[in-house]
Amino acid sequence: MKKLLVMAVAAMFYVACQPAEESAPETSVFDENCATVLAVVDDFQNEVANFEHYSADFIRRQSKYNTTGDSIGLEQFKTNRLNWWAKYDAKLLNDLRLLPGVNPRTLETDGSVRYYAQWQITKTATDSTTAKSIQVPLYVSFDFDSEGKILFQQVYGDMTAAFQELNN
Repeated sequence: MKKLLVMAVAAMFYVACQPAEESAPETSVFDENCATVLAVVDDFQNEVANFEHYSADFIRRQSKYNTTGDSIGLEQFKTNRLNWWAKYDAKLLNDLRLLPGVNPRTLETDGSVRYYAQWQITKTATDSTTAKSIQVPLYVSFDFDSEGKILFQQVYGDMTAAFQELNN
């Protein structure tokens, strides 16, 4: 009986000391979504109008301080982006550390991607004005559809104060 008990305890220690299995599919989805976010950030900085990473059902949720309005869809997002690039340039000031998001109900990773970053926004010089730059910290989150396309994007930061400074 003692041998059986010792063997059972040894087996329990063996099982308990095994490393936890990583969820390869979830990690793979997160890694693929990180690559998409990096491509989108690169396109944004380089003013490349490539919207292939966005779902046709894309929604940019309204999340700026001190503003009102509804969220916008892909077509309005494209128009806004092109208008933004006509006035401003953006430069990422730090290396991105992409973070996994979690499902709020299950608390399991869900493939979404978040990052905190320091951006420099420069208002382009015109014939009558000089270029003007500000730095703004942002928290950005991306949720993806089942095909790996960006479905929701949110940007949190005090863009109202940033644009007031740039445009005065």
